[in-house]
Amino acid sequence: MHDSTNRFQYDDKVARLSIAGLSFVGIADALYMLAYDEGLIDSLICPFFGQGCNIVGRSPHAKHFGVPNAAVGALGYAAMAALAIWSREKPPQQRPVQSLGLSAISLAAFVASVFLTWEQATKVKAWCFWCLLSAGLNLMILPLALLGGGWRSARSFLHTP
Repeated sequence: MHDSTNRFQYDDKVARLSIAGLSFVGIADALYMLAYDEGLIDSLICPFFGQGCNIVGRSPHAKHFGVPNAAVGALGYAAMAALAIWSREKPPQQRPVQSLGLSAISLAAFVASVFLTWEQATKVKAWCFWCLLSAGLNLMILPLALLGGGWRSARSFLHTP
């Protein structure tokens, strides 16, 4: 027979390890795109979309406010991985700031992915496999961050006297 407290702790650990693993894939993805943006590689391998990755990667929409989207993505994924690993041994009630931070970053990353995917479709009119992979990663990370402790931590953080 399992205690529900242990089940939530186990689920939370699995969620955090999953977030860390997905974030490491995201870091590799973002660094690959950043290498192209910085001219370290001449062309991106672009499964399914021909030259779409190169078109998106060289478009004015690959940067916002002069900062490459890939650099922001790499930093975001690194922050999510660090928060997921750093707080994995503590129950959600003992790490409200880390859980809220992870939830906030994952929500921001998801919103950014939706916006950047919209830009690909409407402004660039080309598809980038690596960008869509990043959007998919953010789509998977968001519920893990929110349900894996984010909401419980927010509730306990806000109701603490």
